[in-house]
Amino acid sequence: MRFIFVFFLLAGFSPLFGQIIEETLEVKTLMQNFEKIGKEQLYVEGWRIKIISTTDRRALEKAKWLFEQKYPDLVYSLSHEAPYYSMKVGAFEDRIDVEPMLVLFKEDFPLAIPFRDKVTKTELLSEYEN
Repeated sequence: MRFIFVFFLLAGFSPLFGQIIEETLEVKTLMQNFEKIGKEQLYVEGWRIKIISTTDRRALEKAKWLFEQKYPDLVYSLSHEAPYYSMKVGAFEDRIDVEPMLVLFKEDFPLAIPFRDKVTKTELLSEYEN
């Protein structure tokens, strides 16, 4: 019974198979503009993990040392926005992509949190390559 239904369903769409659809000038222009904008935008909204945010520089140095010992291959960044020192790691496109790394980091850094940030497209690509 299912086979007959699928056959009739596909038979109904058979005129659409093999057709060549020509792109109109308007569609072609829109696609070119979309591609141009995509190439111009260096940053996209993404996610990172904040390992630590503190006013104590020594606490930041301690976290940095521990991070380097546990994860020597991972790239991190340090920032200072008075009065806070922060250590960030990762570049993720979606919030769900952050979870496995966050669980791992929370073993050593229980206050690690995910946060939205602007990330470069090349950072996203390099995260997928690892």
